[in-house]
Amino acid sequence: MTTRKRVTVSLPEDVLEAATNEAGGNLSAYAAKALMAQAVRDSAARLARWQESRVQELVELDEMQLDVLDELNGGTVA
Repeated sequence: MTTRKRVTVSLPEDVLEAATNEAGGNLSAYAAKALMAQAVRDSAARLARWQESRVQELVELDEMQLDVLDELNGGTVA
C-alpha cells in the first residue's frame, strides 16, 4: 500500500469547483491521478529533449568522421 501524506494547496475557486464536480466524491484520488499524469507528461517531454540532444551529437560525430575520411582521401568527397 502506498503511504499517503496530507498536504494543503490553494486553488482558484473555478478550478476547485470543476475538479470537485469531476472527482466523483474522491477529490484526493482525482488530484493524485491528475498530478501523476502531469508528472508523466513532464518526464516524457524531458526524455524527448534528451533524445533530441543525443541525435544532434550523433550527427556531429558523423560529420567529424566524414571530415577525417575526406582528409585521408586527400580532399573532399563529392
